[in-house]
Amino acid sequence: MINISLTDFIDYVSKIGASKFTKVNQIFSREEYNPAFDFWKPLREGIIDSHRNNRDKSELDEILNDLTDKKKINRYPALIDNYKSFLGRKKTEWFEPPFKEWQINDLIIRVNPELGLEINGKLYVIKLYFKSEMLSQNKADLILLLMNNKLKKGDFKEATFAVLDVERKKMFEKTKLDKTHLPLLEGEALGFINIWNSFEK
Repeated sequence: MINISLTDFIDYVSKIGASKFTKVNQIFSREEYNPAFDFWKPLREGIIDSHRNNRDKSELDEILNDLTDKKKINRYPALIDNYKSFLGRKKTEWFEPPFKEWQINDLIIRVNPELGLEINGKLYVIKLYFKSEMLSQNKADLILLLMNNKLKKGDFKEATFAVLDVERKKMFEKTKLDKTHLPLLEGEALGFINIWNSFEK
């Protein structure tokens, strides 16, 4: 089985022509996941932990205390400040966000938003985006399409699914896509599998 993140899949879908081949090769050649090489792990888990334990947003600065990687030391402070600015005076309450795997043949895509927050009385399920590259509306649409299709059910049927571009403090909630566009993503998934299999020969 091929197991990839939602972010990797959306990055692949957004590529054109031969760059799709390059993206799959990049994922195929990547070493097995090691938390030590997950650049965003301390920031991502620090934000989750802060909400889960109902800490004041000022305590997010403590994420910086154990950092030794110079790149993280340079990148994290601005993102933490941006996230605190996004929270502002919002009243938030944590709930566990839903998680699902989307499987197409031999490909498994992890649809895993990080945050479940009741914000000012409204339920939000949020995927965090930390990259310096601006999150385009097209990419956000694709992420929202999969989250809404796979996760907007049961206890989360009334929740708003969103993607937060932390760098720009911009939250995407609405998508122009609906379930009628899913066959397009299924086709992209099959294309991903075909390229992946070509590397295994």
